Amino acid sequence: MDTGKGKFVDLTPKEGEDVGALMQLLEEKYPNHGGWFQEGEVLVIKGSTFRVKRIKPTEITLKLVKRG
Repeated sequence: MDTGKGKFVDLTPKEGEDVGALMQLLEEKYPNHGGWFQEGEVLVIKGSTFRVKRIKPTEITLKLVKRG
């Protein structure tokens, strides 16, 4: 998740933890948060399609996807 403070926060639930409850806690902790991102997710930016390759605490790496 984008915290709105220039950092990404990892949401990796432990066994038996409720993902929705963890998301709610993080959204309350970071009221100016942006989007949730996931490795492998496909994004469209300005008409080009990208796949999220890697997410680090302060950066996200995208790979351009071929059209067709």
